[in-house]
Amino acid sequence: MFGFDGSTKAIIHFLEQIKDNKEGEKLTHKEVRAYARLILNLLPVLQIDNKEQIQLLLAAISSAGLPHYDRSFAAVQIIELLDEQEYQRSRPDDGLF
Repeated sequence: MFGFDGSTKAIIHFLEQIKDNKEGEKLTHKEVRAYARLILNLLPVLQIDNKEQIQLLLAAISSAGLPHYDRSFAAVQIIELLDEQEYQRSRPDDGLF
């Protein structure tokens, strides 16, 4: 898709913005929801192990009626899932199993 390799590094920046927006001082609800919908739309081409969990959290972020703090919490959870995935992929395969 347009030369995009499916790396999750591209979305981390936007998730960090949502994470740091606990009080809604930087982004409006509309902007946060737009970011979440855009990432949700790209989810099928991203190289993600935990797609179902991340899809659920992105859907929650993009839904109406959540306070900024809850959206921030969901963004933190997504970042942690992606960090864990990166950690697992970076571990050397010792060939024991």
